[in-house]
Amino acid sequence: MKTDAQLFYTPGRPNPGPAYITSANPAKQRYARPSRLLENPDAIVIGTGIGGLSIASTLAQKRGMRVLMLEHNDVPGGSTHCHEIDGFEFNSGVDSIGDMDPRVGRGLFRATADFITGGKLEWAKMPDVHETCTFGDDVYEWFSSPEKNIEWIERRFPGEGNVRGYYELEEKIEWWAWSWAMTKLAPSWVPERAREGFYGAFGGKWRKYMTRTTSDVLRNELGFSERLAAIFSYMYGNHGRTPELAPFAFHAVNLFHYRTGAYYPVGGPAQIANCVIPIVEAAGGQLAVSTPAEKILVENGRAVGVRLGDGTEIRSRLVISDASAYVTFMQLLPEEEREKHGYASRFEQTGPSPAHLYLMLGYDEEIELPQQIIWHMPSYPDVGCYDLSAADKSYKSEMRFEGMGGYLLSPSARDPVYRERHPGKSTVIVLAEATAAWVKRYREEPAFRPQFEAGVRDNLMALVHRYLPQLKGKTPATVRTGVPMGCNPRAWGGCSLGLEPSGDHFTRDTHWLRPKTPIEGLWLTGQDSFSAGVCGAMASGSLTYAALTGDWLFMLDNRL
Repeated sequence: MKTDAQLFYTPGRPNPGPAYITSANPAKQRYARPSRLLENPDAIVIGTGIGGLSIASTLAQKRGMRVLMLEHNDVPGGSTHCHEIDGFEFNSGVDSIGDMDPRVGRGLFRATADFITGGKLEWAKMPDVHETCTFGDDVYEWFSSPEKNIEWIERRFPGEGNVRGYYELEEKIEWWAWSWAMTKLAPSWVPERAREGFYGAFGGKWRKYMTRTTSDVLRNELGFSERLAAIFSYMYGNHGRTPELAPFAFHAVNLFHYRTGAYYPVGGPAQIANCVIPIVEAAGGQLAVSTPAEKILVENGRAVGVRLGDGTEIRSRLVISDASAYVTFMQLLPEEEREKHGYASRFEQTGPSPAHLYLMLGYDEEIELPQQIIWHMPSYPDVGCYDLSAADKSYKSEMRFEGMGGYLLSPSARDPVYRERHPGKSTVIVLAEATAAWVKRYREEPAFRPQFEAGVRDNLMALVHRYLPQLKGKTPATVRTGVPMGCNPRAWGGCSLGLEPSGDHFTRDTHWLRPKTPIEGLWLTGQDSFSAGVCGAMASGSLTYAALTGDWLFMLDNRL
């Protein structure tokens, strides 16, 4: 693994990996549905999100396996691919990655990222103040250092909470998470009661604080004031649960992920798949875009292959699904298998994470825009600006676009080679959470769309002009709004982060949401088998490989 400056961006140094995707050479021209599919592959991977890319690359490199990757869309990558619209490129899910430099932090996910991309992917460090959050007229900067954050918080909010105690607790929770990961690796012959006994005995503070909400711990244990608790909760959109619902342990590890900074893949998120696919192909594997899986073939209780949308059947003794747990078990499995294993009742106990609506803006000129991500918290006259849970509830229950929150970023500013790839262009994306009901209406009610899109466009554009005043008076060449933002066309409720990240998800559900399914030959990878987010899904590939082969040392070497 290379972790020195070689794989961090240096201006003027040649690109170490495959040619970048550009306006002249877009992804849609690089990938095409193959006229003939790989026969008798060693493994079939359904979906090419980062979890699917990760396991396919690992099987190719470690076992020399010929992997057939099936992708529903016309380009690979899941939430790592970029939407190509009118000559512009917009991210679909990767906005920043934390903890990628072991020289200043753990670099927990860096080894995996380097391994699956063959050491061909560079990373750009974002500014020291990598995010700002706003509550009404109050603006706060978030540093890539706990010490710097502690300094300004203690100076501005003396006596409003035990900030040092928070960071100490965050570290302890992060350490104890190993016990949860181990529950995913236990062989299927180990009874669930035994796995739960181990998890209960060794879960430590991870397990303890998974049953307490973020607001409870911040307010009642750490003594935070309402506003300080809100400031420490501004990043709740990264996991999709407001403070009165989010398990504190999961919220804490999300903040821990960015404590030493944020990083961006050079060449854009699509460069990840661009680096992985040649590795899979070099081992005799194949990528098949525009090739949706229709059913997983099961014979005598064993997965034996996949039936495609056109009726073609591809046989393999190993099927790995990166299509999410809900799609895998409720849509791709035969009905008798769903009933046999009681999946319908399991999904009655849990739900999807939020979906995301979006505003995409493309400008036909090079405009200096900030690299930082800006979080604007929802704000309403009848709700206190630091009452995040009440504001979020008001927004979603009444569809109050005026006052809605937003998450603003500029992909053209974050990628250091964007102007090389897309000269004369600038881009901005604004995201906000959406409900499954909105997604359903948007898809099924044509009359609802204009009203919905106008509300999204007008109110998110107001945020753009507030925080990026250099865009006032400029007319974008492209304006797109809609829902959902995610790239899984079958995602439950249009969700972006898999299943809801509730405390039950990490306790009750952890024993069935794991790489090994009850069906012989069928394995799960991606967010739902491990953890939400790009890094959680990427690490799931290592986890699935370790569970599948028993090669736990590989997982440890890759610092999962």
